[in-house]
Amino acid sequence: MLWRLWLGIRIALHYVGEAFRWATGRKRPFALIRITLRGELRETSPAGFWSTRHPKTFTELVVGLRWAREDERVQAVFIHCDHALLGWAQVQELHRGLMALRKAGKRVYVALGQASAAEYVLASAADQIFLSPAGSLDMAGLSAEVWFFARTLAKLGIEPEIIQVGEYKSAAEVFTSTEMSPAHREAAEALLDHLFEEIAGTVAAGRQWEVQRAKELIEGGPYDPRTALEAKLVDELRDPIAAEWKVLETLGMPEGKAIDFHGYTHRRSLELRRLWWRYHGRHVAVVHVAGPLFDPPRAPARPSPLLRDLEGLREDPRVRAVVVRVVSPGGSAFVADRLWHALERIAERKPVVTSCGDVAASGGYYVAVVGQPLFAESASVTGSIGVLSGKFVFRGLYDRLGIDKDRIARGRHAGIASDATPLTAEERALLERHARAFYDRFVDIVAKARELEPERAEAASKGRVWSGQAALERGLVDWLGGFEQALDAAALLGGFDPEVPPPIAHYPRPRPFWQSFFERLRPSPPIPFPAEDSVIGSGVWAWLPVQYRFR
Repeated sequence: MLWRLWLGIRIALHYVGEAFRWATGRKRPFALIRITLRGELRETSPAGFWSTRHPKTFTELVVGLRWAREDERVQAVFIHCDHALLGWAQVQELHRGLMALRKAGKRVYVALGQASAAEYVLASAADQIFLSPAGSLDMAGLSAEVWFFARTLAKLGIEPEIIQVGEYKSAAEVFTSTEMSPAHREAAEALLDHLFEEIAGTVAAGRQWEVQRAKELIEGGPYDPRTALEAKLVDELRDPIAAEWKVLETLGMPEGKAIDFHGYTHRRSLELRRLWWRYHGRHVAVVHVAGPLFDPPRAPARPSPLLRDLEGLREDPRVRAVVVRVVSPGGSAFVADRLWHALERIAERKPVVTSCGDVAASGGYYVAVVGQPLFAESASVTGSIGVLSGKFVFRGLYDRLGIDKDRIARGRHAGIASDATPLTAEERALLERHARAFYDRFVDIVAKARELEPERAEAASKGRVWSGQAALERGLVDWLGGFEQALDAAALLGGFDPEVPPPIAHYPRPRPFWQSFFERLRPSPPIPFPAEDSVIGSGVWAWLPVQYRFR
């Protein structure tokens, strides 16, 4: 009990001291911001848990870098990449943010350890790159591997009966084939070619090289520290801690002039509270649509927290504009359609802008088309306008396990959802018609939202995935840009001062600590495959289960 009392007193004193220093202006000066990028940089934070010393979310880091760019007290930013798991669209936006810092007269330093290609591309925006003498630069071109499970399912006695609508809707192949089809390979290679060109151009811009030289160096790895230094990929071999000391010494700063990222954003958030008073609570709502779009199986018939929040946003007069941040491969067509309807209702009353992250494909793109304008990074994976339907038949697995299943039914199609019997020709035709109807709806929604002629919309569909650049050329997105550009557009449309960052609030709203804690104790529901009770309803998928991880 004593330790709880002691902890409570410490926390209370901390916030009282912060409030006093904020009110009186007595704050420790700083000039350098220290940022650690470790592990995955999530789009949304674990609700209810306290912050750590490094950024909790990607959007928090983007906003923090913008604050630093406009803050006269900040002279430099030091970033330590410690096995950061970054998506390529995230890398592009952060690289742009760091280049903007340099353009604003700030110095940018990046320290690498055992660095991936994505970490190095981010680091190429720095004035100076440090690499640990015991580290490495794991950069050797780009590749992607796709897993196929057809032989595994056959050994288990599981028969996939999946219908795909769209020539390039190759998601079902991971269950029915052992290699990429020609259409699948064509789309994947186009993504890979575009991404390689993009990262070579990004590195060349940051390091002030010719693009061809950047390509040769990207393909020439992996590199040990000495070889990386000789190739001028890095500027100095130094441990990250020693590198920070060297930077402080070079800039003529004592160690006390550095502040960690969490401390900086906390201080700035207190300073920016006056914006809420200035705008009388009016703000831009940032809606996060992240991860696969599936309802838990047999969930109670009640709206999800996000849907409930969306209805509130529509009615809240303080919400002047909405940014929808989509980082999702899609999922259930029904869930995607519910989100689209909720956002469409908001768009009837106030501006809605969309920002596509690393992936906004299939059902994720279905949700994204609500935004006007719609932004995507050139490395974003988007499109995949197509659907799947069907089920898995476990009859062979049941036989091997000695499980018998008997059934009684009334009606010709009563067994369509059974996981013990295959589809009849009539049932397959019924599911194909159902999937085709949703596909036509998908294409129609895209055509109307993007103001495309039906023929052009159909040509951009067929289930094919596109890079953000290719999507722009086909009219599927409006601008190349990231979250910061989408936020600027929403602020302008919402009537905020373009010279001042608008107040923002994130949705779904964070839940209390105790609620999120107990939710974490419960096992996560499995991603539902088409099986019993789910063939006609959530069994229609607008989903991209093939996750392209180009490394």
